[in-house]
Amino acid sequence: MLWYDEKKGEMTLIHYHAIVTGRVQGVGFRYFVQGEAVNRGMKGWVRNTDEGHVELKVEGEQQKVLDFLKTVRKGSPFSKVTDMQMEPLTELAHYKDFRIR
Repeated sequence: MLWYDEKKGEMTLIHYHAIVTGRVQGVGFRYFVQGEAVNRGMKGWVRNTDEGHVELKVEGEQQKVLDFLKTVRKGSPFSKVTDMQMEPLTELAHYKDFRIR
């Protein structure tokens, strides 16, 4: 995980992996996640899992990623998030955009 580099005076990126559980499939949740990510300039992906959850990976500036994850945890109007497991990742993937898989 990378943070602000005071010597260079620039923000660096962080990378997170998350699994979202609850009523998150069949309610437009992935489109909600993608829209929130794109609006914030995040890169990564989101997909449904065979277990009925939604999985995502996201990269961006630290505060933007943390705010994004809070919004995802709250959910969309038609979803009901019951749990969200988040894990910071140590290496960047350098995604080109934010996609639904």
